[in-house]
Amino acid sequence: MKDISSIGQVVTARHRFLMKMAGDLGGIDILDLGCSFGWFEQRALRDRASRVVGLDLDPVQIRRAESEAHGAELHVRDITSELADLGSFDLVCAFDAVEHLPKGSEAGFLENVMAVLKPGGRLLISVPYRSFFSCTLDPAFYFGHRHYSLDSMEALLRASGFSVTGRAFAGGPWWMFSMIWLYMFKWVFRRDMPFYRFLEEKRTGEHERFTRSPGLRSFATMFIEARPCPSRAV
Repeated sequence: MKDISSIGQVVTARHRFLMKMAGDLGGIDILDLGCSFGWFEQRALRDRASRVVGLDLDPVQIRRAESEAHGAELHVRDITSELADLGSFDLVCAFDAVEHLPKGSEAGFLENVMAVLKPGGRLLISVPYRSFFSCTLDPAFYFGHRHYSLDSMEALLRASGFSVTGRAFAGGPWWMFSMIWLYMFKWVFRRDMPFYRFLEEKRTGEHERFTRSPGLRSFATMFIEARPCPSRAV
């Protein structure tokens, strides 16, 4: 029987959008919370980041990341735990991670992030956006996969001492269809989804046409950049 743990574990349009959002990573210290198979660690190392630390609770993901992101510090660890023992960082990433935290733990998670951000540091987050289409078309939504509105995410960040300095919305009908397609072939047929290249071309187009506010063609994912409020800066 095919091992399905690696199905869907490839760099997609959303990953490339996040790389662009992160910008030049050269010479900085980075903490990636929920690092998955190490795709961002590989990018950071290519950019000659000074230090790259990745955490994930799944040992299978960490083993794969270790095989592909040589030079990164990778740990099997709960990302809701206190992080101060890891040092301080210029950039903390939480890509497709917040929605998987225990419900109600977001505030504590953000406070732990704040504690390890250097003055002037950045937090980058991506979460499923809460809209009629994104919720209705997400099979995982019916099993507890959380989506966030802009107001709710900004409120969480403000309460933890962050100021939102950038936002974007991307992914539309093609992205949602491709996720349904992926789930079906991964969990039912236990194989990679067919027509991957065609779908990835469509998804790439949707992410290239990202918007600063949600719309009918950009409602799947919300991307946020936040920094400590000036009053919290050390």
